[in-house]
Amino acid sequence: MRGWMLLLATFATACGHYTAKATVTVAVSGPGAVRSPALQGDCRGTCWFSVPRDTPVHLEPVIEGEATFAGWSGACSGTAACDLAPGVDVSVAATFMAGQPRRLQVSLNGAGTVRSDPAGIDCPRTCAADFPPGTAVRLDASAPEGWDFTGFGGACSGPSCSLTLSNDVSAWATFVQRPANLVVQLSGSGSVTSSPAGIDCPRICSATFGAGSNVTLTATPAAGFSFNGFAGACSGTSCPLRLSTSARVVAAFQAIPAFKVVVVPGGDGHGRVASAPAGIDCPGTCTATFAEGTALTLSAAPDALSRFVRYEGSCSGGQCALALRGDAAISVEFAQRRYLATDLGAPAGGWWSDAIGISPHGTLVAGAWGGAQRIFFWDGSMHDIGIATGNPSGVNEAGTVVGTALVANQWHAFRWDSGKTSDLASLGGEISWATGVNRAGVVVGWSARGDGVVRATSWTAKGPVDLGSLGDPWNGCSYAHAINSSGVAVGESCTAAAGTRAARFRAPGVIDDLGSLGGYARAQAINDAGMIVGYSTTSSGIFHAFVYADGKMIDAGTMPGANQSDLVAVNGAGVAVGYVFDSGGPQRGVVYAAGRMLDLNTLVDGTLYTITMATGIDEAGNIVVQAQDRGYRRALLLRPQ
Repeated sequence: MRGWMLLLATFATACGHYTAKATVTVAVSGPGAVRSPALQGDCRGTCWFSVPRDTPVHLEPVIEGEATFAGWSGACSGTAACDLAPGVDVSVAATFMAGQPRRLQVSLNGAGTVRSDPAGIDCPRTCAADFPPGTAVRLDASAPEGWDFTGFGGACSGPSCSLTLSNDVSAWATFVQRPANLVVQLSGSGSVTSSPAGIDCPRICSATFGAGSNVTLTATPAAGFSFNGFAGACSGTSCPLRLSTSARVVAAFQAIPAFKVVVVPGGDGHGRVASAPAGIDCPGTCTATFAEGTALTLSAAPDALSRFVRYEGSCSGGQCALALRGDAAISVEFAQRRYLATDLGAPAGGWWSDAIGISPHGTLVAGAWGGAQRIFFWDGSMHDIGIATGNPSGVNEAGTVVGTALVANQWHAFRWDSGKTSDLASLGGEISWATGVNRAGVVVGWSARGDGVVRATSWTAKGPVDLGSLGDPWNGCSYAHAINSSGVAVGESCTAAAGTRAARFRAPGVIDDLGSLGGYARAQAINDAGMIVGYSTTSSGIFHAFVYADGKMIDAGTMPGANQSDLVAVNGAGVAVGYVFDSGGPQRGVVYAAGRMLDLNTLVDGTLYTITMATGIDEAGNIVVQAQDRGYRRALLLRPQ
């Protein structure tokens, strides 16, 4: 019979009429069914069907009511739809479970993982899953490097966790980090810090980090030391660590040889020498020690009355930069600032001239000349400005000259611009006097009112302005003698009880009492920084120059051979000029700055004249002076060299 059937199959195959089949048997348990296009309706219980071999077969679980699909077994697995292409006969089982699924929630304390069997939980990625009621679930905990698993809590306790899910439950797994102790030891002077923070040696040289932590140590040598390298758990000049266990590191520092640097100031001038890096600040600190190889630079700054000449010794010339390889000694020469004198002469027909003022910029000079008391303007050559009898007081960079001129036997303030003279109006009285002019052309001075009281006055395009007084109605005099670019004027004012005091006029009626050195005081000049100079009588009745700055009046003193002094002008660098005198001796022109007063006669080249008074100084340091020689008076311009 078998031979007959084999022969029939062979014949059918050869004739193209026979197709091999595969049988699929489906067994369903629980409240559900299996659905497939190959079935005649849903399958409950046990069903089977045949398909040509390797034909795709699609099976879907059909859940009834509140049941859950527990999963496939046999030729299918999991809980999703099942697709087959059977080449042989196969069997598939579908299991359904009644009731709502039960949720299992897992949480982690620390770093680690928890997985479930059957699959569903894979925490920390998936920390909650639903299972059919009654499912037996086992949780397995795993700790990463540097951590230990200490146990479960919640629905489980202890090192293991097996559950049968009849309700929603939660469990947690606790992991603790194993500590690693890092100790740093220093050799020599320096410091070591860690990232992340913990080590800050020599203050804190031991710290505990979690096992597996990445820690980097950084070494910083102390001044005068170099870092040689790490040893122990690290080597070389860098130290990155991954701490799996406790470790010890040694950081070695070595002293750098140090050399002494000595600065010796010299010359007849004054100045200051400072170093970079800091250490030398001479006078004061003229010796310092620096590490070998230090790139040392010295900077020499002369004071306002001096100039830098040269370096000598370990440095030479105009600059000093050293890479220290041994001790060094450097001398620094400062010289007194000297001036070259230019005789400004006199206009044609004159035999004497006196310089009264110089413009802040542009080297324009105003003064008096004669024969008769006339006024000149110098811009490189001499010009008579055409006033027969007058007294010049100031000139600005625009070439505006101000002063007073004799008009009908009365002194009148005037302003001269480019050949045109203007009689400045008074405050109502018969006399007025212009004493200064600023860059904007605002003129200051003083004028008599109609009642005869003399008041400090400013003249603008709108006319004269009474600047006020510190005195009372019966003693209300005031005088302005100079004005700066900001429009602040200085001079003197009567006061109700203290006599005449140096005064600052910030606006009409806004007046500051600058005080005195014990008696009468007059402010003669103010620079754009607000520094004021002038003179005051002392308690003994002699005249002393003063400097007023930062709210304080300072006695500028005088010079040997002269017991009295006066400062009449000051520039933006704080260099002031004036004169000293004694009742029994000659008068001499002086320059003053940084607490030093010098006789200009000792600093000038190119003249046989004796300088009796310095009357002005510009922003470039040019000085105008009055000088005499054998009875002749001359205006001189002193240019700094």
